[in-house]
Amino acid sequence: MKLRYFHPHISALYKSLYFPPVVIFVAILVATFFSWQSARNSLHNDIADAEHTAANRTENAIKSDMVSYAEVLKGGVGLFRGSTEVTHNDWSAYLQAYDLAEDYGNVQAFGYAEAATQAALPDLTAYAHNQGITNFAVDVGNPPRPDYAPVLYVERIAAQAPATFGYDMYSNPIRRAAMDQARDTGAITITGRLEVQARDSLPPDGFTMFAPYYTPGMPLTSVTERQAALRGFVFAAFRTKVFFDPIAARITNKSSGFRITTTDQTADQPMYTSEAFNAIAKHKDTLKLTRQLHLYGKTWRIEYAFDRTGLVSQVQLRRPPSVLLGGIFIASLIATIVLLLLRSRSRELAAQKEHAVELAKDELLSLASHQLRTPATGVKQYVGMVLQGFAGEIDGEQRRLLEKAYASNDRQLQVINEILHLAKISSGRIVLARQLTNLNELVRDIVNEQENDITAAQHEVTVGLPKRPIVLNIDNHMLRMAIENLLSNAIKYTHPGGQIDVKLYKNWRNVFIRVSDNGIGIASGDQANLFKQFTRISNEMTQEVGGTGIGLYLAKSLVEQHGGTITVKSTPGKGSIFTIILPRESPEL
Repeated sequence: MKLRYFHPHISALYKSLYFPPVVIFVAILVATFFSWQSARNSLHNDIADAEHTAANRTENAIKSDMVSYAEVLKGGVGLFRGSTEVTHNDWSAYLQAYDLAEDYGNVQAFGYAEAATQAALPDLTAYAHNQGITNFAVDVGNPPRPDYAPVLYVERIAAQAPATFGYDMYSNPIRRAAMDQARDTGAITITGRLEVQARDSLPPDGFTMFAPYYTPGMPLTSVTERQAALRGFVFAAFRTKVFFDPIAARITNKSSGFRITTTDQTADQPMYTSEAFNAIAKHKDTLKLTRQLHLYGKTWRIEYAFDRTGLVSQVQLRRPPSVLLGGIFIASLIATIVLLLLRSRSRELAAQKEHAVELAKDELLSLASHQLRTPATGVKQYVGMVLQGFAGEIDGEQRRLLEKAYASNDRQLQVINEILHLAKISSGRIVLARQLTNLNELVRDIVNEQENDITAAQHEVTVGLPKRPIVLNIDNHMLRMAIENLLSNAIKYTHPGGQIDVKLYKNWRNVFIRVSDNGIGIASGDQANLFKQFTRISNEMTQEVGGTGIGLYLAKSLVEQHGGTITVKSTPGKGSIFTIILPRESPEL
């Protein structure tokens, strides 16, 4: 009887003294187990994110540098197009307009190679000698070929780069393949791995970038026409170690490295290997990542090697075992302490993630500044040179047009600078300077200002405006930026010879500005990401068209500041229709 009487009391005492701690202990162990799993997954994701972030930074740095050199080549082609004759002194003077040693120190030389038949070589040689290039001579080979591409002008940036006047670029099959590709496509191309002449102890690996120059006025709509119109190539010659070492130095460290191989070569013939790659690749804990970079007609295979301990911090590496051991240790503590610790840890992780996002945002804004400012500055320098008489005398009408272009370019630079400050949109600090504006004139001005780009792309643009002006109370500058972005995208993402329609109309409630094209279109799955900040949709023209991924985000934000919206309808391969819808807030005049 006593046993049966005492047993319930013992059971009650057991439950009152031990059951809650046991429950708490078990609950904390369960939570600890899931936290440990989460920490392991988080560490795995952090390592994967760090790998891709490092790879993105490397590839963006390569792209950014290559874009800068491509702009110099485009300017060189423009120099030849804008003048009936470009002498060696003209070429040297053009390049001296750039701060080559400071901003373009990774290149060995800029030059121009003339496309010539065998019969034209004597006259070309005499022309070069008359300009003082006495060491110009072309080796016609045995047997002679029907076509040649001898170097007529060359400006060495690196002192150890050889002066190659008269060297036939076509004599090397790797260069020839890239030059033929540039000629047939009309686009800038780069070669595969070359063995170049070297006056130093550096590896002789190199590559060359070519921009085709065609006879002005000749049709260029087909491969046959481009072949017939070819005049020569503006080129930039690089040593791979000189080009990639500075990128590796500012992007990678002792814990990471990369190796570049063109896809038409084997892995044992790398184009470039960073200093730390081979040593890191031997470690058993090495993380490896292989990606492809498509750039100017060439595909590079980039192999990355990462020391696992260098990708993330020691705190992150120790986090999974610390969570497990710490969970077992604190299982004897009350649930509230565990809750406070978890909340503290959660806030710490959130702060780290927020800090990482801010760093990524700053880096993307810096890249956007470089990509947008470089071509605009190049245009300004080139137009300025023409206005100064560098390419010869210009008449009054030409000067008026050039001055208008120069002013338009200044406005473009101003817009670029303003874009870099529009991050404050997210903080709600944008204040519109509204004024009554004639939208008919605004739309017409925007189309006229982009006439050069439209003509260059061989597009046909129709503008539909109502007979009676539509006047709204808007911020002229801000709405102009939004419309310019939609029209610019239509020009860029429509194949040459496309059809673009710009229409302004209204109904009793709203005003509509519609920009439609028959370009490459946008897949339905990608349309949800169109207006996200720093997002670019991957398509067949992404590599050819530079951008930062903030244009449509800003356009949407600026339209919404006016109380409007932007809609999009698109079908891949058939084109896109973007429509700005604005409320009729103000009375019309």
